[in-house]
This record gives sequence, C-alpha cells and structure tokens, in this order.
Amino acid sequence: MLTTPHCKESLSRAYVTAVVGRSRHKLNWNSEFDYGVDGYVRTIEKRGTRHYETGFGFDFQSKTTTKWSLEGGEIVYDLEADAYNDLVSRAGTGALPFLLVLLCIPKDDAVWLDVSADRLILQKCAYWLQLDGVLTSNEATKRVRIPAANVFTPKSVADILQAVKTGAMKP
Repeated sequence: MLTTPHCKESLSRAYVTAVVGRSRHKLNWNSEFDYGVDGYVRTIEKRGTRHYETGFGFDFQSKTTTKWSLEGGEIVYDLEADAYNDLVSRAGTGALPFLLVLLCIPKDDAVWLDVSADRLILQKCAYWLQLDGVLTSNEATKRVRIPAANVFTPKSVADILQAVKTGAMKP
C-alpha cells in the first residue's frame, strides 16, 4: 500500500499536471536528483503552424498538506525550513522565478478525491507563492502566508508566464 505522503505527492502531481496541461503550456516533472526543484513550466507559443518553446518560464516546488489554515484572506502554512531557504535563495539572482505550489487538502482522507462517471473532484485546491526575503535560521519550519487569491489555475499559470515574459515577475 502506498504511504500517505506518497499518496499526497501523487495528488499534487495530478493537480499541477491537470492545471498546467489545461493552460496549454509545457510541464516537466523532475524525476531524479531534483535538489529542491520538483519541476518546471515553460511558455509554448504558436508561430504560423509551428508550436515552440519561448525560453520563458518558472520552476516550482510542490507540497501537499492537511495542516493549513485560512486567516484573514491568507493561507497559513508551516513550510520546512530547508524548503523555505531553497525558495528564497533565488530572489534577486537573475535566475528563473521559483514558486511554491501548495495543495491544501482536507484532514479527512476519505474526501480527498471523488470519482464518478461525470467528474473527477480533487478536494480543495493549490495556491502559489513566490517567496523573497532572507534565509531562515529556523531548524524545523518557517511560517508562510499565501494570499487566498493566488489559486493555482490555468489562468494563473498563463498570467505568471506572461509576467515572467514581460519582466513583471522577477526571481
């Protein structure tokens, strides 16, 4: 039987894959030696009849949790300190943006996924955040706050990629 953490990771992969696929951009999951980067998204555009990769995109780290809360319009989550440091270490470096994608699911695993002939429902949703700031000296976790408006959707993927392309979103 698959462990609960691996089950959560599978749900996160399914969510991100579905969202990015629907946005019609390129997704790649790192499968080995990820060093904190779970995958990347790249912009695909069409010129005439040819689709091509533009060279713009973002990297992401994906997490799934039942230990989150909504406080004052923000998703509150205690991110592992090492993961936090990985994410903030890119700020201001000129590298591709590095985003946290956090799938927030209910505590009751019986309602995580509902499948019928008409639909597939994965309970709750994922949020995205680009962290900046200084490295934490915390050994365990660092609390992050994600605006509840930052739902990871096909439109938000397209908007993020456009912001990267125009320079509005920087590492």
